[in-house]
Amino acid sequence: MSTGLILMFVALAVCLLIGVPVAFSIGISCMTLLYVNGGPSLDILLQRMVSGAKSFNMLAMPMFIFAGALMIYGSTPRLIRLANMLLRRVPGGLGATAMAACGFFGAVSGSGVASAAAIGKIIGPSMLEQGYPKGLTAGLIAAGGTMACIIPPSIVMVVYGQSASVSVGDMFLGGVIPGLLTICALIALNCFFAARRQKKEERDDHVYTAGEAIKVLLDAFLPLLMPVAILGGVFSGLCTATEAAVVAVIYAFLLAVFVYRELTLKDFFHVAADAVVSTGVIMIIISVASPFGWIMSTQKVPQMFANWLMGITDSKFLILAFIFLLLMVLGMFMETVCIIILVTPILLPIAVSVGMTPLHFGIALLMSLMVGSLTPPLSVNLFTSCRVLGMKVDEAFPDTLYVIATVAIMSIITFAVPGLSEFLPTVLGGGA
Repeated sequence: MSTGLILMFVALAVCLLIGVPVAFSIGISCMTLLYVNGGPSLDILLQRMVSGAKSFNMLAMPMFIFAGALMIYGSTPRLIRLANMLLRRVPGGLGATAMAACGFFGAVSGSGVASAAAIGKIIGPSMLEQGYPKGLTAGLIAAGGTMACIIPPSIVMVVYGQSASVSVGDMFLGGVIPGLLTICALIALNCFFAARRQKKEERDDHVYTAGEAIKVLLDAFLPLLMPVAILGGVFSGLCTATEAAVVAVIYAFLLAVFVYRELTLKDFFHVAADAVVSTGVIMIIISVASPFGWIMSTQKVPQMFANWLMGITDSKFLILAFIFLLLMVLGMFMETVCIIILVTPILLPIAVSVGMTPLHFGIALLMSLMVGSLTPPLSVNLFTSCRVLGMKVDEAFPDTLYVIATVAIMSIITFAVPGLSEFLPTVLGGGA
């Protein structure tokens, strides 16, 4: 490894450790290598930044962010009522409702933090009142929020699709089965603890008449059409993932303004401003990561890392275990989008060399990062759920460890069983 490459990684590590924003840390590390190597000109960084941000696929990301923010107005309470009607009778019905609601909301927002915040505000206080342990409540809501990473349409799936040149449509389909299985596993965990609690939860004994059930279903029908419309449009060939994201914004706007009439002009400007800020933060990271990936390629870093790892072991099991642990640890310290952009050019060739397809690796990568996103010190989703519930993060332990372990087990299963990720894309004949 050259001196310039070593100094680049040192500069990146130092900047991250002292708290320099990720985008600037990546840019500084790239400039360090070019300066030490004596070229090419720093102008190449600007050119690569522009080329990395102008992809047509990346237009889907701000649209999904905006659509998710708009769906909060009117759609979320209706989705929760539907989940409650379906799951109120099972042990720990309120927690099961929270998990189902997170899955519904993740399918219309694409944002894990937004899901944890929205569902946590509505259901979290009621769970605590019903005697749910604080740690379990915070952990379940945080884990439910991470489902937005794996259940389509997902913002980070768009980012990975761009980084790995994988069909965004295939990524959307590939995440359905692992996402649903993880939600079922979390519901099973919640039911197990509910059965063990001495203080019984106050169940909703209301018996829904056929008319009431139909009303609840019809109220939630239009929001539930959002992911159906997106995936249907993409896989029918009527539109690309980017065009489907624009349709999602229009659809969410129509629901919030004309159907539910909950979005005011003031709220609209506030939502739009938040969406712009969120998009800007992510896009600047993606922009500076483009020259970083270019440097990784020209300096043959993936090949060097692969040779080093293969030199240690030729066992597929150990290589995949190393990748899983590395991703989980990175997820504890860095934001998901940053990790995807940084590690994809390095780890993807290794994963392919041991038999994983880029699609399978992408879904497994997201599942692994979900585990890291629940684990301190970063644990954005856990911090969000604790803040919403008015508690400190240390109060969430040790109960939340059961939640983290459940998501970790599902991640390992996703790594080990390619069919979970590849079945639907194969059956439906490929992505868009």
